[in-house]
Amino acid sequence: MIIKRLKAKNYRSLEDIDIEFNPYYNAISGKNNSGKSNLIKAILNFLTYEHKIYSNYVSDLDYDNDFTHWKKKNKEKEDIFVLLEVELNEDTDTGVFKFLKELIFKNEEEFNRSDEILRIEATQSHQQKKTSINVYFGNNLIEDEYKRDELLRRLRGSRSVLFHNSTENHPFFFTRGSSREPLASYLGHDDADNISKKKLSLENAVTKSLKKHQTGLSSLLGRLQEKYDVSLGINSFKFERENIVISLKEKDIEVPLEEWGSGTRNRTLILMNLMNAKRMQDSGDLTDRITPVVIIEEPESFLHPSAQAEFGRILQDIAIEFKIQIIVATHSPYLLSHKSPKANILLERNFSLASKGSEVIDTEQEKWYEPFALSLGINGDDLGPLKSTIFSNSNDIILVEGETDKEYFELLKDSRHGANRLKFEGDIFAYGGAGNLKNNILLRFIKDRFKRFVVTVDLDKYSDVKKTLETLNLKEYQEYIVIGKNETGKKCIEGLVPANIRKLAYAENVDLVQKAMENSDSGKSARNELKSKVLDAFKKEAFSNLDNFSDFYKVVKALNKTFKD
Repeated sequence: MIIKRLKAKNYRSLEDIDIEFNPYYNAISGKNNSGKSNLIKAILNFLTYEHKIYSNYVSDLDYDNDFTHWKKKNKEKEDIFVLLEVELNEDTDTGVFKFLKELIFKNEEEFNRSDEILRIEATQSHQQKKTSINVYFGNNLIEDEYKRDELLRRLRGSRSVLFHNSTENHPFFFTRGSSREPLASYLGHDDADNISKKKLSLENAVTKSLKKHQTGLSSLLGRLQEKYDVSLGINSFKFERENIVISLKEKDIEVPLEEWGSGTRNRTLILMNLMNAKRMQDSGDLTDRITPVVIIEEPESFLHPSAQAEFGRILQDIAIEFKIQIIVATHSPYLLSHKSPKANILLERNFSLASKGSEVIDTEQEKWYEPFALSLGINGDDLGPLKSTIFSNSNDIILVEGETDKEYFELLKDSRHGANRLKFEGDIFAYGGAGNLKNNILLRFIKDRFKRFVVTVDLDKYSDVKKTLETLNLKEYQEYIVIGKNETGKKCIEGLVPANIRKLAYAENVDLVQKAMENSDSGKSARNELKSKVLDAFKKEAFSNLDNFSDFYKVVKALNKTFKD
């Protein structure tokens, strides 16, 4: 199942909000008290019993606790309204779908839906303080109250949401903070039947073994004045109540999960939730089959930034690979979606206004960068040219000074280089000048965002960015490479171009060379244009003799070592 839409009015901080969700990965971000937890509570209230562990009521709202608190003094009372739209699939949500098809709508002449929207609308009246619920499947209202409530109970009882709160330890929620998982959560119907048969055989073997002890005990009891018959046996094995003990191995040493660090424990339990969701999706028992939504509060908890970056990539890849919707509430830029801007749901509240409700910021258009800027604590304009790196689909990246540098590196990937070819399948991005490397917060984020990262720096700009590179502990020839020769006019990538080709380009553009010597905006523009002229001249001659690339091959050697599979 997939949550398509949530609309709420007067529900806690969600005074008037309408959110559409991405099919697979979604990241809810925002400052503290922006409404992230309230959004999750609204979902859990409809789709799981875990939200109210002691309650058997179906989707009740509580006016006293749930009504938007700053409006309570208003003379004109208002109702609470929450709408949730969920997409069901006949193949992967078979249990609920068959319940709808064969029980709720069994008298329908035609039922050919394979994907359909289940819409739940709940209204809490300020007058009666009673929750009124309407449920629609497609365009059909489920009018019978008993059928409606049974559907909602089944939906909530089928564990349609697996909720993991990284910051809490709760004894009732198997996903929260424990390394002992209920065995029943991992057994399909067929597996449970098979184990039950073996369990009976084991119980019989134990009972047979106890008979000799039974004879001896009977003899001892026979000495008593009161006579007793005795038998020895065991209680039936309640294997479904047993827990799985999780351990992790490192260098052949097995360590119980509770003895690992908090980050490792939390990450492992989240992955087990995803594994469990996949098992439920693939269940051979059609009545149990459902694809649950996995909701995770702060998956970055206890993890180092580089580990957050890796985990963020993994979660986004799993969501697509498993075709399971994952919704995370996060403060980390590494857990934001780097695949789709609209999957980043940014909530914001302005406490200086009379209406202090949560608002959804449009992150799909020109303000796509706001969730990242907020999480990184920088101005959105500071993202500069590096913003294009965020939504790269690659795991590897090379950052180069400018667009002409990028073209040189693309030439090095040509198969005509043979063994000297740049063997790189990732993305090459131009960062637009050394000034954009001075923001070490942003550069660290880009570095950790990718599995493997190299930045090239022109020798004449190295002193400007050296401090930043040292602050990030980047290693030369592994994570950064200085480009150029320590000779006048050669302290940049053009310094690797053979002298005869450079001289030819300069001779054909004498006026441009003279203008490039000026320390002005026009001089800067001329220098950039001259770079293009040198590149054009190099492209014409380069492959006529591969020796033209000899100085470039030194850089290629270092890069190939870094990006070696």
